Amino acid sequence: MDGTLIFCSDSVLRFRSDFDEMTAYPMTMLQEVIENGEKDPYFLLRYFHHNVAIEEGTTLANIFFAIEPWKDLLTAYLGRNVGAYIDETRKPSSISSWDIEWIGIYRSTSVHRAYEHTPMKDVEDLMAYFNRKRIPTKEFNIEHGCDASGFVNGQNERYSISGDIHEVKNIPVVLIGKQTLAAHLGKNKSLFKKSILGVESEEYANFIVGETSFCFSEMMKAIFVSGLFFDTPQYAKQTHEEVKEISKALHESLERDGKDVIEEAAEIEKQGKADGDEDKPMKVVVADGAFDSVINHMDYESEYWKLLKKKTKGVDGAPIRIGEIAEATPPEVRLYGKLIE
Repeated sequence: MDGTLIFCSDSVLRFRSDFDEMTAYPMTMLQEVIENGEKDPYFLLRYFHHNVAIEEGTTLANIFFAIEPWKDLLTAYLGRNVGAYIDETRKPSSISSWDIEWIGIYRSTSVHRAYEHTPMKDVEDLMAYFNRKRIPTKEFNIEHGCDASGFVNGQNERYSISGDIHEVKNIPVVLIGKQTLAAHLGKNKSLFKKSILGVESEEYANFIVGETSFCFSEMMKAIFVSGLFFDTPQYAKQTHEEVKEISKALHESLERDGKDVIEEAAEIEKQGKADGDEDKPMKVVVADGAFDSVINHMDYESEYWKLLKKKTKGVDGAPIRIGEIAEATPPEVRLYGKLIE
């Protein structure tokens, strides 16, 4: 069926047909009457590529409760425990202490210069690795995706919605119908001609803007994968508290001669602007424990894979492949009708 999925403020997911714009039926009702729908555990999968809309005033909690009938399907698809987020959201909580006024779902494409990357050496620590001299290539890193962030009216910044689900569950969610293509190449370096109508410029980037829409699967990935990020709200809160402690420790350790590190960084930036517009290399400082959660995750994945390999012994099936598998590659690369060497 051609139509739009609508998240409504009464916590119901509805469908509005392109051929009847005055009525919107609950998806649970349609699932009961559509042939083979009621018994189909993958019913909602049929609508993953349908466009979505959000009714004014609909909060993150409303969205969670609207998708509850299909939480198992969405958990398998997203790799996030959707049911755990729904259950945690239902628990009573105090008024949010965060300043976020609304959550926006948006689409963006960013272009960065690609640099050569060599593997980390055994004797090299993270700080030395991140502060290597970068060697640019003739190619670009082009990143595209849909994200969910928190916003405060009148401020340019965007804020993470991950950490404590109770701080964001009652905040209204909107779809931002504009997408951006931004090039981040540094000062005085522009991928777009500034004289062309519609090209916007910032200090370190320039960008163009156009209309866009979102399908159901994009919205779900923006909320759970990009926005909330963690598998469960419990793990998210635990990690959030760990990051706060690391940030506090880093701030204290970087105090030099009684001067606050943030004030010092502001002075360095001010001096850099006074010295000219040339890009200056940025030094990366790695705090103790900053990557502990990443390392723990990698250790867990490694041990889990070893366990799975052990369990497959004696299991009949297709043969196990040992060694490298050569991936198929195009004999020639043609982009926009041009042969790329």
